[in-house]
Order: sequence, then C-alpha cells, then structure tokens
Amino acid sequence: MRRSSLLTIFLIVFIDLVGFGIVLPNLQLYGQQYGIDNYFFLVLIGATYSFFQFIFAPVLGRWSDQIGRRPVLLISQCGTLIGFLMLFSANFFRGSELGIILIFASRILNGITGANISTANAYIADITTPENRAKGMGVIGAAFGLGFLLGPGIGGTVSYFFGLQYVPLVAAAFSITALSMTWFTLAESRTPSAKTNDAAVRRFSFRGLPRALARPIIGPLILLFFVNGFAFAGMEQTLSLLIQNRIYPIPTMTASSSEGAFAIGNSIGSIANQRRAQDNRASFASGFLFVAIGFMVVLVQGGMIGRLTRRYGELKLALTGPIITAAGLVFIGLPFHWPWVWTGFLLGGLLLAIGNGIFNPSMQSLISRHAGVNEQGEILGANQGMASLARATGPLMAGILFEYVFPAMPYYISALLCVLVAVALMLRQGQFSLPVGSPAKVSVAESPDAVPTSQSG
Repeated sequence: MRRSSLLTIFLIVFIDLVGFGIVLPNLQLYGQQYGIDNYFFLVLIGATYSFFQFIFAPVLGRWSDQIGRRPVLLISQCGTLIGFLMLFSANFFRGSELGIILIFASRILNGITGANISTANAYIADITTPENRAKGMGVIGAAFGLGFLLGPGIGGTVSYFFGLQYVPLVAAAFSITALSMTWFTLAESRTPSAKTNDAAVRRFSFRGLPRALARPIIGPLILLFFVNGFAFAGMEQTLSLLIQNRIYPIPTMTASSSEGAFAIGNSIGSIANQRRAQDNRASFASGFLFVAIGFMVVLVQGGMIGRLTRRYGELKLALTGPIITAAGLVFIGLPFHWPWVWTGFLLGGLLLAIGNGIFNPSMQSLISRHAGVNEQGEILGANQGMASLARATGPLMAGILFEYVFPAMPYYISALLCVLVAVALMLRQGQFSLPVGSPAKVSVAESPDAVPTSQSG
C-alpha cells in the first residue's frame, strides 16, 4: 500500500509540475497578447503564483494536519483545474481588461492550490521511516525535475501545432488525471489517533509560519532552505536572457538616415525578423539546458539520494549541496570564451542540478525529523511556503542586477549566498545534526526542537 501511495504522490506532484511547466513558458506571450507591454508586469504574472503559494502553503499544511492529507489534496486539485480553465477562458476576452483580470486571477488560484506540495511532503513524512525519509523526499524532488523537464516541451509543442489558447486546456487535462488518481488510488496517511493526539493540531491559523521560524533549530533550517532557493530562482528566470546576451545578441538597425524612409522601413522589418529568429534560438537553447538540468535532478533525487544519505547522512549532504551549486553558478556567470560556447552553461547547469538535487531532499528530511509527529504538515508547509517566497522574490533581485549592474552579477551574488548557506550549516552542525538512532516521528513535546506551550501560540 505504501509503495502504491508513494507512486501516487509522485504522480500527483509530477502532474502538478507538468501543468505548471506547460503554462510557464507561455505566460509572457499571454500577457503580451492581452495588452501588457511592461516587462515588470509580465514577470509579475509568474511571481503572483509563487507569492500566493507562499501565503497558503502553511495554511494547507496545517489544514491537512487537522482533516487529513487526502481531502486537502482533492480540494486543491479541484482549484488547480478551475484555475487552468479560467486561463483558457481569458482567450474569449482578448483586448479587454477582463482578459487581463482572468489571467491574474487564474495565477492567484493556481498559486493557492499549488501550495498542496506541502501536503504531499507531509504525506511522505507520514509513511516513511527515518532511514528512508530523505529517499522519500527525493521522490518529490524527482517529480519536480520530471515536471520541469517535460512541461515546457509539452507546452511549446501544443502552442506550435495547435495554438497558444489550447495550452491551458492541456494543463487542465493533467489536473483531471491527478484528481482522478487521488480519488481512486490514494489512501489517507493520517491515522485517527494521530489526528487527536495533540489538541494544537485542531487549531487552524495563519500563525504557523512565524511559529515555525521561531523554533531554535527548525527556524534557521527553513531560512537556510529559503536562501538557497532564492539564489536558484534568480538563475531560473534569467538564464535564457544570459544565453541571448552572450550567444544570440539582438541585432540593431544600421541603416543611415540618408538611405531614406523606405530603406529604413525595410531595415526595421529585417531586424524584427532577425530578432524573432534570435529569440527562437535562445529559447530553444535554454530549453535544451533545462532538459539537461531536469534530467540530472531526476537522476540524483530519484536514484542516488537514498544511497548517499545512508553513507553520508542528511547534514553532510545539505552542507555539500550549496558548494556545488555555487560552483555551477560561477561557471555560468563567467564571461569566459570556451572553445565550445556551451561549455560553461552546460557544466554549470549540471553542477546546479547536482547541488540542488542533494541539498533539497536532505534539508527537507532534516526539518521533518526535527519536527514532532503531529506538526509535520505545518512545519513542512512553512518550509514549502518559504520556498515559494524565494521563487517569488529571487527573480526580482536577479532582474535588477541583470538590468542595472551587468548580466552575470546575479550569478555571482547567488553563488555567494549559497556559500553562506554552507558556512552557516558548518558552524551549527552540532545543533542541526540528529542524535544517533533518533526516531522519525515523535510527539511535539519529545521533538528535539520543541518549544514550551506558552510560546507556541
């Protein structure tokens, strides 16, 4: 039953991320078609999703502690389906404000319901032992990698052969599949005794995130997870721009004023065609690079993380991951003229995938194992919420540095942040490490990071 449940959770997260990946590459095109010509507002379409995921991840996580994982997953998947249908319906209101409103409303709803990743993480924590916790979390990471690996390719193919307006419908079809699987195949992981052991589980409030961050061990671990995600998110949103800047620069008009208006007009038209061709090349190249990154993430988190954890432990892997990530960011950022122009991008991308592939599940496992049995949903929800905040704010920092300093600057700053994460883990490894033979699931009072009831709110 647990093997079947792991497979179902994997598919649920995978399908959610495929749906997200299908829509993601087309969001700016959607915004442009509905009259949004400001780049900040085009980026805001994507940031809106992550912001609302940040707000609601702790909420859904704690709610799943109260009523169970399965009902929350079902309700959130229904919301995701409605959000994709709203995005499709905007097609009928082109050129009007209602179309723009529907785009943003769909991303808000999908952000709220996309916070169910915290519930999926809590489900993994429910059904895994301490020895297999990181491996179980790696299943979620592998689903992320596969989703981002396949989603953009599916979205681009649908848009090319059938039209942009049908992309949300394909994403909705994936949501229907996930909803059906949850309804027919997923068993509830929370036992009745677990639901009633702790009275605090029955309370539902927005204070879950501050309460988690106030914990002496769990709070710093969540913040370090945030900083690493903040650095990685900046790369995700600027990589195609860096590829274009270095390898496919946008041509400029060279016609002189003496050539006359007709020649200038022809020159402008030629430049527009060249720009579209360069944009297509940069998009294809960045897509190929993300395929390579996604494949390595799947390989690490889906096949290697269990063996690595048994040999080295979560803390050593969590400490090593940011160093490898920082090296990858530097390789991408360096304006070095390699004999093969893609050397820096490909090598850096693979290092990024390996670093994050071992860091994310290891940190999630550490956070989970420092938490009590009746607070897994809330704590992992808080962690997922901070990860969403990182994905919402990291690109803003990267965009400012890319535009107003120089294009490689976001990568150097992000590399520095990753090094700081590794240093912080190293300096506090005695506090963050787990006692030998520590149980996977303890009560809140027995948790190594427990706080007095009067402080927990």
